[in-house]
Amino acid sequence: MAMKRLIQKACKLTGLLEGNPDFSLAVNFVDTDTICQLNRKFVGHEGSTDVISFNYGSGGENDIDAELFICTDTADYAAKRLKRGFSDELALYIVHGILHVSGEKDTTEPERRRMRRLERKIIRELEKSFDFSETFPERIK
Repeated sequence: MAMKRLIQKACKLTGLLEGNPDFSLAVNFVDTDTICQLNRKFVGHEGSTDVISFNYGSGGENDIDAELFICTDTADYAAKRLKRGFSDELALYIVHGILHVSGEKDTTEPERRRMRRLERKIIRELEKSFDFSETFPERIK
């Protein structure tokens, strides 16, 4: 339940719920093989990535408006490399994906700087209400 509340709050903080309070977001946690397949098929890139976002729009045939695919293997690797918690990395990927769904891009350097600034702002807000390690338990291998 905490994960659902965190996602709802992140959607609200990005403005996704303005004018669309019934916005529906599916979050899928996948492995490296799955994210690589999605990356190749839908993004046209080879290899792994952290999160892939799909914005289907509202009022369509889908029951959901948007969908995130988050690679837990990438989160685990990045968390170890950056010496942060696995749960912190997952929260960041969720925020990053939601920002993409809300229309933010990170293709150019100015866009990347803006994205990082927004990520930090939203993460700080979420940390006031959520303990990420309780929301996303540390990965056990």
